[in-house]
Amino acid sequence: MNLIKKWKEREKGSFIENAVMLYILQFSNMFLGLVTVPYQTRIMGAEIFGKLNVAAAIMMYFQLLMDFGFILSAVAKISRHRDDPQVLSKVLTCVTWAKALFFAVSLLVVELCISPGLEDNSMRLMYFFYLLATGTNSFLPDYMYKGLERMSIITVRTVLIKLFFTAMIFLFLRTKEQYFLVPLFTAIGNTGAIVAVYWHLIKKMGVHFCRVTVREVFLEIKESFWFFVSKIASTVYTSTNTIILGGMDASGALAGTYSAAADKVITPVRNLIYPISDSLYPHMIKHRNFKLIKRTLLIFMPLIALGCGVLFVFAEPICIGFFGDDFGASILPLRALLPVVLFTLPNYVLGFPTLGAMGLAKYANLSTVFGTVIHLINLGIAFFTGHLDVLTLCLLTSLTEFLILLFRVVVIFLNRNRLRPEEAGKIEEKILDE
Repeated sequence: MNLIKKWKEREKGSFIENAVMLYILQFSNMFLGLVTVPYQTRIMGAEIFGKLNVAAAIMMYFQLLMDFGFILSAVAKISRHRDDPQVLSKVLTCVTWAKALFFAVSLLVVELCISPGLEDNSMRLMYFFYLLATGTNSFLPDYMYKGLERMSIITVRTVLIKLFFTAMIFLFLRTKEQYFLVPLFTAIGNTGAIVAVYWHLIKKMGVHFCRVTVREVFLEIKESFWFFVSKIASTVYTSTNTIILGGMDASGALAGTYSAAADKVITPVRNLIYPISDSLYPHMIKHRNFKLIKRTLLIFMPLIALGCGVLFVFAEPICIGFFGDDFGASILPLRALLPVVLFTLPNYVLGFPTLGAMGLAKYANLSTVFGTVIHLINLGIAFFTGHLDVLTLCLLTSLTEFLILLFRVVVIFLNRNRLRPEEAGKIEEKILDE
């Protein structure tokens, strides 16, 4: 089979094209994100590099606020109205105004709550540049291209940003006093991408900014609220484990044992699965091709199960050979977390791609909140009964992933009549009425 020929003959905006583009984006982020790290650490040293990473970690919360839930709510709306430039223009304008509002709130929080505690003006400048980089990244309308299933446009520009950042770091970062250049170059690259992307939207696709009311902006925020809550719940759920272990052991050994298994093995493997769901979501909202969900699970689940089996068998050489002799304690936690990988694909594709296409996106959000609440309750019980350790925490994490999946399967089963093609029109009308 001539793969190059098949790629050239692909349908523009197809599910396959968007999946490939998302994988390119994923790998470029991983690779280019790591390329400059050894250079930065040698120039800046552990202390300055640590301060940079603390600032970057704090900015993740502001990124969460500025993105709100638009990457899900706006994507669905754009996918449903992809042939109506007026609706697309209104969504673009409302989301941009909402992000501008959240950026202003973020700037106020940094000035009032973070800047007064920083040691000098150079640190304040660094935080301002990081916030600027975060804001400019948020203003990139990736939700528009995901909804239109035209990810090749945003992927090319994002990779160019990363290449620009990588080149600028090697060219201009010479002393540790220049650490502020790291967020500054990111902000400059993002700004260039914003100009290019909005030019493409306006000139090539006929989508432009238009007059909207304050009520329409806040309605867009309201529609996105539960997607935001779901994202917050997911963030709390994924970050709680490390925080608790850090509080239990001041030396950091427990957190290190867990992180070696969870953050360095399980999370990267899950990230390889994510683009499949991310490309399915707008496609399913538009076409409601539930057979594609079934085919996706039938094709990829055996491969994922095989991969989990390999990780289970070779957990010891992975932990000791890759992380070092001190990480033998990560072997059992890694094996206990493998069900998380096994449940990831069905959890992803039965979530927003399936429930969203059925007109039941609220249950995808509720399932995440439900899982987070159950996980916190289980952690509390284990803690107060004296049974909380790394292995127990990993087992509870796998249990939580299973319960979220079970929640979604039950909702789909109870509403299985919505899977029938003849129900598509009724669902469409119901969504538009809402």
